[in-house]
Amino acid sequence: LLLVGILMGPALAQAQLGRHLALPSSASTSEPTLGRALGAPRVAPPALDPLRDWAFDLSATTSMPVSIGLEAQVETPIGVFANLSLCHAPSAYLETVAAMLRGADVFGANVDPMIQEAIGQGAWNVRLGVGVRLVEGLELSIGYTYLTASASLSPTTIEAATGQRIAWTGMTEVPMSIDVHALHGRLGYRILVEEHFVVRVAIGWTHSVSTTAHVDVPPRVREFPNDPATQIEDAVSEGFGKYGFTPEVLLSAGYRF
Repeated sequence: LLLVGILMGPALAQAQLGRHLALPSSASTSEPTLGRALGAPRVAPPALDPLRDWAFDLSATTSMPVSIGLEAQVETPIGVFANLSLCHAPSAYLETVAAMLRGADVFGANVDPMIQEAIGQGAWNVRLGVGVRLVEGLELSIGYTYLTASASLSPTTIEAATGQRIAWTGMTEVPMSIDVHALHGRLGYRILVEEHFVVRVAIGWTHSVSTTAHVDVPPRVREFPNDPATQIEDAVSEGFGKYGFTPEVLLSAGYRF
């Protein structure tokens, strides 16, 4: 019995240790179970990042002949996106539009000097859009464009445009402002370089839906024969309503955060 006890002692000790560690006493004991039995700290699973599949782009953009400025775009994991642009339309861009209208005989040579003065300071615009990524890289969007411009016209150019002499009673310039509300659409392709640098090219169309023009003159000027100030306002509003549309070519480059 003493000899049996000596021979069985190590085996019984191993079994007791296995039970204490909640492990089989055989050599097939797994390390994770042993680690838990010995009080090893649990390793938490990696935390889920809810923003991982969202994208935010900030780009410098130009859309010839409407705007040049900055655009921010947010894209959801399902490929739906929204963008906001704050831009300026340089006078060179607006001259391109004026040349198209001039070539279509929208206005005559007598009106051209007034047009040149009106677009001399360019214009500011805000653009809002929503769209969807059709396939990887291919984007389709629609949106709203608000454009505002102001300029000071000389009395002589107004007289040439209206074909009548006007008693301006000391006025050396005539302030004028234009507000345009338009809709736009784009079809373009986005290229992502090294996951952060983003380039977009697109073609689009902008079409005005409402235009308001205002000539800032004293009330007495509106009492002049034929009310030239109102004539100018109506002519500008009518012209934009009939011809206020243009194709666009867009190019932007920026960073994806």
